[in-house]
Amino acid sequence: MDVSTYLPLAPRDLLILAVLAEGPLHGYGIIKAVEARSSTGVFLDPANLYRALRRMRVLGWIAEDEDGEERRRTHRITRDGRAVLA
Repeated sequence: MDVSTYLPLAPRDLLILAVLAEGPLHGYGIIKAVEARSSTGVFLDPANLYRALRRMRVLGWIAEDEDGEERRRTHRITRDGRAVLA
């Protein structure tokens, strides 16, 4: 994969990938972790977050798992996502 095609990353994408590099999270967890990590006050509303996650999933940067008990979807970074983040 030629990651240079996707560079530079939008701040939102960079923060989402960086947060997921620390471990899988569900949507609300991603929103809170991005807000906590952002020094410029990046705010993710759920609609924009899920649009970004859908796009990243199509690009192969993240994968989605469903937690059967809580029926909550968690997102995790893939090898391609780590390459883009690096």
